[in-house]
Amino acid sequence: PRLRAHKPRARLAPAAALSPASAFAVGSLFDGAVGAAVAAVLGGFVARLAERLWAKRHSSPLDVTHAETPGNAALLAACPRFSAPYDAVDVLRNRHACTIAVSLFRQNVDIEYQREVLRMPDGGHVTLDWPIAVPPVDDDERLSVSAAKESSSFVETSPKEEETSSVSENDNYDKSVAETIRQLQYGASSPTPTPSRSAKQSLGSAGPDGVPGVIGFAGGGGSDGCGSGGGGCDPLSNADANSVGPHRRSIPDQGKKVLRKRLAAHWRELPDDAPVLMLMSGIAGGSHDKYLKHFLRRAHNAGYRCVAFNCRGTSDSPLTTPQFYSASFTGDVRAVVDELALRWPDAPLFAVGWSLGANILTNFLGEEGKAAKVSGAVAMCNPFDLNACDDALQEGFFGTVYSRSMAGNMRKLFAPHAHLFAGLPNYDRKLVESARTVRDFDEAVTRVTFGFPSVDAYYDASSSRRLIGNVKVPLLVVQAKDDPIAVRSAVPRDVIRNVGPDANVILVETESGGHLGWSAGEEAPFGAPWPDVGAMQFLEAVRARTHVKAEGEKRGAAAPNAETEVEPVAVAAS
Repeated sequence: PRLRAHKPRARLAPAAALSPASAFAVGSLFDGAVGAAVAAVLGGFVARLAERLWAKRHSSPLDVTHAETPGNAALLAACPRFSAPYDAVDVLRNRHACTIAVSLFRQNVDIEYQREVLRMPDGGHVTLDWPIAVPPVDDDERLSVSAAKESSSFVETSPKEEETSSVSENDNYDKSVAETIRQLQYGASSPTPTPSRSAKQSLGSAGPDGVPGVIGFAGGGGSDGCGSGGGGCDPLSNADANSVGPHRRSIPDQGKKVLRKRLAAHWRELPDDAPVLMLMSGIAGGSHDKYLKHFLRRAHNAGYRCVAFNCRGTSDSPLTTPQFYSASFTGDVRAVVDELALRWPDAPLFAVGWSLGANILTNFLGEEGKAAKVSGAVAMCNPFDLNACDDALQEGFFGTVYSRSMAGNMRKLFAPHAHLFAGLPNYDRKLVESARTVRDFDEAVTRVTFGFPSVDAYYDASSSRRLIGNVKVPLLVVQAKDDPIAVRSAVPRDVIRNVGPDANVILVETESGGHLGWSAGEEAPFGAPWPDVGAMQFLEAVRARTHVKAEGEKRGAAAPNAETEVEPVAVAAS
């Protein structure tokens, strides 16, 4: 048969960088003059179409609920974000479109963390990720009045110190060494956990450079970083390197040099009384979540000492006991809050939680009441009533999609640690492996490890609507009425409205926004979530009030009324 000669097809060039407004524009250009012209025309058309779509907004009023107290009124007056309408991107007003599209396409924030592993009193571990390098903002985009000080958001180190104290992807470290360093632990000052500690006892004793905690492996750390007696991890570690064969030579304690110097340099950037902010992600999430990193960047550039709190087993945190985290367990949060308050006793401590992290945070604040060491907090997309939210996840196509997605993430986190749970009463590994929904996973793992008779009993005991009335510190709650996961029916509006004269809970509800979507405001469609600006204004208002009260106590005079008016705080959009 005759063979036809085919013209070679135009090759695709690498994707062109497009602005966020052109997120769905043509993703590649063609080689050659004709192809380039066609691509330019199509790309420009799609970009203009996308810009028109993003520019079309739908404004709706906010619903604000709180007890009628002067304190709440003063805090709201200091948050101009919540006095303006919610201007949602019209094409993303559908709750599922907003939830899914924003989750997929939200811009990432490139943050470099330094990890700290804390041993809990029961022998388990959580991790704290400290931002070492955070992208700065332009001078005309300062995020709060406290960020007006001229300071870089990157760690400043001398070339010599940087040469010996930083580990990056370009360093010539063996991967196994880097992994060992990454898993090093702070705070393992004894091989066995102690049931309690005094008010002045840290989870880890301070080193000579002022960094709390002793670096060591999970079995316990001594003065030299491994073992309760010190002296290093290897009996040959102090021997002459030339007299020891390569196969028996131990790896030097890189972690003590690397982690201590980096964290010490980072912590010295801010004064001891700089506000501390703990960030808690949603289910199966952690410091890698985009919405968390957007808020961290905003707070970091406002002068806050930020730290991302990762629950047990999440975000590559080590799981060393047969206990995963749960919506009801607040022991780890309490231990971390105590540790942060002990390290910086002169600094106000704040917390922000999203989704399940918001539920855990609210439970903790309700349990602590007036004794809470947190000066103020923000909870976004709080599920509040887990049974009501579970009912929603069992309805319809999208409910199944969300539940299966979250259950899949939980199974992935659990799988490497399944051996720890073998032998527990009522534990069945096959049930875990076959779990297809969040409820299935909670039936197979969470209910069993925390001793609940049923999943419904676990959900009832874990729902933060039970304790919202006991929260005594200023708490901002932001919800979307169309949230498909943290459903509207679960929000305890009546309790928030009628909790009493000492109430400090303010509820802000938007007409749309989905779950952790909130594509509205200046950074829409795929920038920071809309509530972030208002949340920072709220924290700054509480911070100002706390500072005034502290100054009054220092002078020995009666502290000013906590419900006095607070000046509005100017917070830029990005």
